[in-house]
Amino acid sequence: MQAVILAGGNAAQLHPWNTGIPKPLVPFFDRPVTEYAIRLLARHGVQDIIITTSYLAKDVARYFGDGSRWGVGIRYSIENEPMGTAGAVKLVGGMISDTFVVVSGDIITDFDISAALETHKSAGSIATILLAEADDPTQFGIVDCEESGTVSRLVEKPRCTEAFTNTVSTGIYILEVEALSSIPYNEAQDFARHTFPRLIRNREPVQGLRLPGYWCDIGDLPQYRNAHFDALRGKIRLDLPAVYAGEGIWVGDEVDIHPSVQLSSPIYIGSQASIGRNAVLGEYTVVGANARIDEGACVARSVIGGGACVGKEMKVADCVIGGRYTVIESEDGRDRPPVPPKHIRRIPPPVSLESEFALKE
Repeated sequence: MQAVILAGGNAAQLHPWNTGIPKPLVPFFDRPVTEYAIRLLARHGVQDIIITTSYLAKDVARYFGDGSRWGVGIRYSIENEPMGTAGAVKLVGGMISDTFVVVSGDIITDFDISAALETHKSAGSIATILLAEADDPTQFGIVDCEESGTVSRLVEKPRCTEAFTNTVSTGIYILEVEALSSIPYNEAQDFARHTFPRLIRNREPVQGLRLPGYWCDIGDLPQYRNAHFDALRGKIRLDLPAVYAGEGIWVGDEVDIHPSVQLSSPIYIGSQASIGRNAVLGEYTVVGANARIDEGACVARSVIGGGACVGKEMKVADCVIGGRYTVIESEDGRDRPPVPPKHIRRIPPPVSLESEFALKE
């Protein structure tokens, strides 16, 4: 089985927090977000993966290599100019021999890809679009389906007045090779704007499929932060690089936690992180690998990037702090944001945040 991971963007909506980080390498619980897609595909028997990329492509290839770490083979397609989601897949058409999966590289999901493939085959579709519900459908492609599941209409990022449903495309597709013939060569094309509407107009069998499970596009900071919180709440099971210590606490290797530290679950502390004397980690705190929370500091409902530092007596809440940046006190006694200042982003807390957590079996 083959898959194409679309990872050509530069995560513009996460700038300036992640300046210089290509989209596939944006960290999520101390692993690049695209690694979770690779792990998911590998669990469902996908062994041949093509990653399409452009921005800092060498960094992407250097990290993922040939894929042997995950028991898969990885090849790369590097775009010299943006070709869109469908155009990028068209470029690798010569590498694809049978039914294949397309996955956006900046999503977190635990969908049953095997079940999706089985449904796609039994329906005899040329394309299957995996669907989900979104609170704000204007940020995605909205999809209208008939009772049979056949897609009748798809509108990419509609205006509020044009949103006829909150059912959206997840950026995960199952395609037959024949679908590639509807994509022009050497032309920027998008699945939602061009390819799927064209297939629908031509009365090709395009299906929409809802599956149980979790899905989140982490393309902006609130969603990025909330996806961390959802994982801590047990809404999705991920293979985190840490040990579950019980009571909603995940701890990585060689962590230094002073005995006086106050911990409120659920929290995650990455490998080789350091938590100083009398520090307080409130609920929904994610501390990245090699990060440091100094003496008396207080952190809650925040994601602290790998290698970052929250200085002595500092208070951080509802924030995302980029890796390797420091929050310290200025000479006038006010909290000084990291340098450059834009690398700390304060985000309103989720409306329905709950302190309870439950691991999925």
